[in-house]
Amino acid sequence: MLRWKRRRRGARQERSTDLDLALHSILPFAGILLGLVVIHELGHYITAKMFGVKVLEAGVGLPPKIWGFTWRGTEYTINALPLGAFVRMLGEEDPSDPESLAAQPKWKRTIIIGSGAVINLIAAVVLFSVGLMIPHKVSAGGAQIAKVAPDSPAAHAGLQPGDQILEINGRKADSVQRASYLIQLGRGSDIDFTVERARPGAGSEILTKTAYARWNPPTYTDACGVKHTQGPTGIQIAPVSTDPVTRTPEETAALEKAARKSWLAYRKEIPPGAPSWCYAGGDSSAVDFGFRPLTAAQCSDETGALDPEKAQLKAELFPESEFPCFEFRPGPAYETKTRTESFPPWEAFPRGLQMSFESLILFRNQVWSWVRGFVSPQVAGPVGIAQATGEVVESEGWLALINFAALLSMNLGVFNLLPLPMVDGGRLMFILIEFLRGGRRIAPQKEALVHFAGFVAMILLAVVITYFDIARIVNGGSLLR
Repeated sequence: MLRWKRRRRGARQERSTDLDLALHSILPFAGILLGLVVIHELGHYITAKMFGVKVLEAGVGLPPKIWGFTWRGTEYTINALPLGAFVRMLGEEDPSDPESLAAQPKWKRTIIIGSGAVINLIAAVVLFSVGLMIPHKVSAGGAQIAKVAPDSPAAHAGLQPGDQILEINGRKADSVQRASYLIQLGRGSDIDFTVERARPGAGSEILTKTAYARWNPPTYTDACGVKHTQGPTGIQIAPVSTDPVTRTPEETAALEKAARKSWLAYRKEIPPGAPSWCYAGGDSSAVDFGFRPLTAAQCSDETGALDPEKAQLKAELFPESEFPCFEFRPGPAYETKTRTESFPPWEAFPRGLQMSFESLILFRNQVWSWVRGFVSPQVAGPVGIAQATGEVVESEGWLALINFAALLSMNLGVFNLLPLPMVDGGRLMFILIEFLRGGRRIAPQKEALVHFAGFVAMILLAVVITYFDIARIVNGGSLLR
């Protein structure tokens, strides 16, 4: 009877997990991807119709077809796979028909082919702006420097723990997130920090310190041999104003789950030959946060039986420990003071445009770090992006999906402008080659062959990326950590 109840409870938990996965990862990702691809293809559709190019089919979703109708020579379809959309135009490489895409002048083909990416770039600006117009909570107490790494640019600049960050490069840094964002934006250059420093018995003073934001921050090794990377300037940032709060049991359970995940990820990084205590969870000294080992007397009841939950913690996380059980200590709870912020449209859209431009700078910085070998590229396919979508919803809430969708739209627009076969940028490259050759076109059959080869390569790449996405998820990894 007891086993049957446990099986039923386990089945309910599995159904709850499956539902949670669908609500927080799969459905939001599918909705975002479908919406972004639909507006991309809508750009091709509208410009093709404007210039008299015959559109054979406009479909939402990918085949097989579920339902459709024909209107004014164009078939409109709803398809089974909700992972995209498409517009099929007459003669995309064959100019024999006057209504075909290939028969149009170069400037018309450029607009039609490039319009999808342009729509995605515009959508990113709109999404960033909408996110700014919706009331959202931001840190109200500001950001301060919690730690300064020895021999780092921040240490050489004279920045000190306890300095409250007021501005970075002349821009207000009123939260941990904002300060971190501005530092990442300035990588590879000198950053001016305007800070307020307390002077014992004499109030405070405003100082400006300049620190270089490194492309390749050095790593340091802790006592167990695990490598950690310093920040670009070598500082750790923390909120200024916090209030003590009481955690709910659900919040404590979520914190314990995250702590387990962090410990298991850390354990995987411990190199062979490390001291045995690195795997054992520390000594018996009291800790405010984390997993504290207990003696047999501390985790036994009156009959001498071990507390099963505490013993399970030891079995799962610290099997090498000499202690019979462990307990989780959540530590004191603090809540950063927040305020609600929103902007009217005439302020939100200029800010949204700036955020879109700065996202390109951040993307450039990341690519430059890849090219110079400072970090390994993290490429994700649909599975990886779906995982990231769920993590964004879980950690930041549904409102954060607007900015996440804006970033995806920006990436989709930029990717489609790259001179790669099959994507819009590859087709634009053929138009450029035609212009450089004085109007002489490459044979349609050869162009079609290049795009087909690009399609096959992209499918193979998608399969490989999906494999690594699944492997990362199985191993407890994440794109966002």
